[in-house]
Amino acid sequence: MKRIHPTRNLVTIAVASVLFGLASCETAPDSTAVLEQARSAVAQAESDPNVTRYAPIELDRARKLLTSAEGAARQEGAKDNSAAHYAYLTTQMARIAQQRAQEQVTTTRIKAGEAERQQILMSARENEANQSVAQAQLENIEAAQTTRGIVLTLDDVSFDKGKAALKSGSQQPLDQIASFLSENPERRVQVEGFTDSEGANDYNLELSQSRADAVAMAIIQRGIDAQRVRALGYGEEFPVASNASVGSRQLNRRVEIIVSNNDAAIPGRAAGVL
Repeated sequence: MKRIHPTRNLVTIAVASVLFGLASCETAPDSTAVLEQARSAVAQAESDPNVTRYAPIELDRARKLLTSAEGAARQEGAKDNSAAHYAYLTTQMARIAQQRAQEQVTTTRIKAGEAERQQILMSARENEANQSVAQAQLENIEAAQTTRGIVLTLDDVSFDKGKAALKSGSQQPLDQIASFLSENPERRVQVEGFTDSEGANDYNLELSQSRADAVAMAIIQRGIDAQRVRALGYGEEFPVASNASVGSRQLNRRVEIIVSNNDAAIPGRAAGVL
């Protein structure tokens, strides 16, 4: 019979005891820490309104897993392997719920941005169409679309020289402008008077204001609310020609009617801006 050395026998028993102890620790860990982590993960997910809105199924699963983890811990104790396993799954599911919710939030924002972009484009197209219709309605009057609005020009043949009373020939375009404003109640007008550079500055300023007032009053008398009509005289400021000849001076003697772009305010006049 083979003789077993007593020292070796003791070592073998000691090693076996250590391995048994390690195996026991591996299969029966303390679930307290992972359970607390699971509770924290679920609470964090529940506090996020996006999770409850976009990932309710995943959140419900996390809650059920947490219930299973807590039940196993109560029945089997803090070192129960099932409790730790359920707690781990709870944490993972809660994180998945938050991730799904964030993905959905991102997708929703992208869709909202695209919808807003399309709305802006549609509004721009509608605005362009409205401006085209407006100009078509005023086709018999010299008109130009600008950043300030639609600019309509009445030249000095609408007035006698040095006078502010409108001549009969200006009635038709004013009827047309008033009709357009009646059909577009959101729009406003600003009447601006100008002269050439001949004569005193004060006289030119007063004449330009009087002519602008005459045109504004004619529009109001055609049934347009006075709150929608404003008159300004600029005298010899903002010429459109050089004033060096009879023809160029005639171009500068004018009244411009600015019709607002929809309900937008009419910007002030600046040098080089119509």
